[in-house]
Amino acid sequence: MLFLLIIGFVILAIGIGALFSLHGKAIRFDEAYDQHGDLSAFFFEPLEEGQSYSALQSLWLAVVRYRLWIMLLGLAFMVAFVAMNRALLYNQKIAPFVFIAPFVVTFLLFFTYPLLTTIKMSFQEVTGAGSKFIGLTNYKNLFANKNFHTAVKNSVIYMVLTCAILVPVPMLLAYLTESKMAKTGGLFKTVAFMPVLCSVVVAGIIFRMMFSELDGAMMNQLRGLFGLEPIAWLKTAGGSMFAMVLLCFWRWTGMNMLYYMAGLKSIPTELYEAATIDGCTNWQKFTKISLPLLKPTTIYVLTISIYAGLSMFTESYMIFGGNNSPKNYGLTIVGYLYRYGFEQVDRFGFASAVGLVLLVGAMIVTLLQLRITGVIGKKKED
Repeated sequence: MLFLLIIGFVILAIGIGALFSLHGKAIRFDEAYDQHGDLSAFFFEPLEEGQSYSALQSLWLAVVRYRLWIMLLGLAFMVAFVAMNRALLYNQKIAPFVFIAPFVVTFLLFFTYPLLTTIKMSFQEVTGAGSKFIGLTNYKNLFANKNFHTAVKNSVIYMVLTCAILVPVPMLLAYLTESKMAKTGGLFKTVAFMPVLCSVVVAGIIFRMMFSELDGAMMNQLRGLFGLEPIAWLKTAGGSMFAMVLLCFWRWTGMNMLYYMAGLKSIPTELYEAATIDGCTNWQKFTKISLPLLKPTTIYVLTISIYAGLSMFTESYMIFGGNNSPKNYGLTIVGYLYRYGFEQVDRFGFASAVGLVLLVGAMIVTLLQLRITGVIGKKKED
């Protein structure tokens, strides 16, 4: 009965290969096939008058058109094999592979394949009519573009500022909240976590109004309390960055506090009791016990903060009411990718190059951070 499983895998692989061969043009292919239109944009050369496809070509076109039914047929063969060999469901050697199969399939379909396709497209000029290989042209144009340098600078500054705030401040607040000094710790936890539940779209609109250049805007009213004149916050480099960082701080402080509170719960209370007996102050307990034992949590929070800083887009888009900010003060790397991948036509190859540069840059920064903190590259002690 093993041949049922083999046939199922083969048929399923053919159906998946047929789907991937369309490169996202499945709907247009189906319409052209059903209407007996020209299929040369998808497969094979254009037909001359009176010419028809060969038997193998016609078979492949039919496979691509009915790819979904072919994949279901392959799954049916596999299900039939399992139904005829139910003992396999209780086999301890096979069970681990069954459990990890959904992750492996998802990883291959939604990460590996898009990544490989993006790498391929970054060396091509992709248009609605097709694609052609252009080598490193996209990368040369990318690194020669001043707006890209601006986007990188804005993203790096934003990442550094948010990491500098969203690591120590939540750590300190979590420590104070969990300490015996906090009489209303439960209420403070609730209030601090509420911004996490707020939609970034709503928060961005609110912050846009707060940082408006009108005299009645909240931030200009605060300036007025100190006798300062109203300013156009979002039309200056410093004001724009301050608005984006403040929004990030407001939204994610509660979440990072949650991570640190979980880390503090894992620290044995006996250590604090022994420190109290030895006469240690609260500051000494924090620096000598909590801070070192919270290192794994700090590394995790720092890692996700680096990734979030480099991939920020929605906050800037909502604060400035679009992807075009004054003098590109709010332009980020993802915003730059969005500009060429979605706002402009026939620039998918260039946008793919931007995405790969962002991926490589984020990986390098993260690996450096993990190397500096000793997570990777640390020698084992004898």
